Formats: sequence, structure tokens, C-alpha cells
Amino acid sequence: MKNDRVSQLLNMAYSTESPARSEAIARQILEISPDNPEALVILADCTEDTAEREDILTRALKYADDEELVFSVNFRLAHTFFENNKFTESLNACESAMKAADDPDDEDSVKPLYYRVLIELHEWQKILALTLRDETHGLAWGYSRLVAAWMTGGSRALCASMFWDALILAPDVPFYMFGYYPEPDDDEDHDDFDFAVMYYDIDSVSEDFEQWIMRGTILFGLLTNRFDGREREYVLGVLDALGGYEEYEKMSGILLEADDESVIEALAANKCLSD
Repeated sequence: MKNDRVSQLLNMAYSTESPARSEAIARQILEISPDNPEALVILADCTEDTAEREDILTRALKYADDEELVFSVNFRLAHTFFENNKFTESLNACESAMKAADDPDDEDSVKPLYYRVLIELHEWQKILALTLRDETHGLAWGYSRLVAAWMTGGSRALCASMFWDALILAPDVPFYMFGYYPEPDDDEDHDDFDFAVMYYDIDSVSEDFEQWIMRGTILFGLLTNRFDGREREYVLGVLDALGGYEEYEKMSGILLEADDESVIEALAANKCLSD
């Protein structure tokens, strides 16, 4: 009878779209079954205080009784540890989540945070080794190998090639990173924005890197008409200060009207950012 009631309440919690209702149901379940891991996960998802959420999820992990739940709890713990600046703990939780993942999509969903934590820990050689084996070639792969290559003394030509490879995956990402674009209203664009929020400060590992990646972003933005009016005049001045004005003049003469992919391919072919 007790288990039937818990199952009934869990179904109710999963079917409601109200966070307040979910939290109330989770607390009701915990009154019946104090260590129910699913109810603890639901409660954690409704908890804004990251320290409190960490405690709840740590408790849930003790009672997680299947691989799917172990994955789910570790995935949430990894993000919570990251928010709490506990990067080693976040790394361990990422690795535990990937180990418990029962399909490639679950494992891939952990990679953005996993790479991001490795950047925070300055694990440059590990990032390079992992990205060599990573066949997903997603945004986390692209930007993580770029910063790792830069920080291990990779040539400008190599880093430029990696930047254009990363940019072609999602051309708007660096514009979110640098605050040129506001948060999108369209849900379809939110994946790029969410990635940019997680990775927005990776360029802070090096002032030279920050200026270089900004140069590439502005150059591409000008050539694809992403700036207008007074903003365009301002970023032209910034680009000049960053040493990229001659590249802009050269590429403006080559490119007439072209789509994002064609512009990026032309920038790569002309070895822009390579000096």
C-alpha cells in the first residue's frame, strides 16, 4: 500500500508543470518514505539555494538504486558543484555520470560541463587528449580544444583554424559570450545562448587570448552585417585597436554578399587571425 501511494504521488509530481506543486508532492512523498531518491531529486530541482541543493542531491545519491537514477543525480550534482565553485567535485560527478550513462546521448549531455570544469582546472593536456578522441565535434569540443591549444603554446595558425571550426558550428555563440546579443526569445536559439553562458569567461585565462578571440568575432560580425549604425563605428575602432582592421579591409574587398558559412570558410582560407 505504501509503495503504491509513493508511485501514485511520483506520477503526479512528474505530470505537473507547477514547481510549487512538484515541491509539495515531493515533501509529501518524503513524509511517507524519507529516503526516496526520486522525491529528493524532485525537491532538489525546486531548490534555488545551491548549498541546500547540494546536500539534497548528496543524500539522494546514497539511495539511488539504478543506473538511470545514478546518472541523473550525478548530472545534477556536477552542475551544482560547479555553481558552488567546487570544481574537483564537479569533475568527479561528471565522470561518475558518464560512467553511469546507458546511451551515448546521455554521455554527450555531460560533455559541455565536463570540458568546462577541465578548463577551470587548467587541465590543458587532458583536454587535448580527450578532444582528439571525441567524435561528436560539438561546441564544447570546439571551444575547449581551442583554449587548450592556445594555453599550451599552439601556433596562431593552428588556433585560428580551430576558432573558425568552432565558429561554423554556431556562428552566434561568441556574440552571446561578449554581450553583443541579448538573450534570445526563440527557444530554438537557447541552446547556443546556454552554452555561451557556461563558457562566456573562458577567454579570461589569458588577456591575449581574450583580445584575439574578440578580434575574430568582430571581424566576422562586420563581414556578416551583425552590427549597424553607431555600434558598427564603435566596433570598427575596437577592431583597429586589436590589429584586425587590415584583415577587415582585405576581406571586404573579397567578399560581397555571402552567408555565414561561406564567410567563415573564406576567413579560414585566407588565414585570418593567423598572425
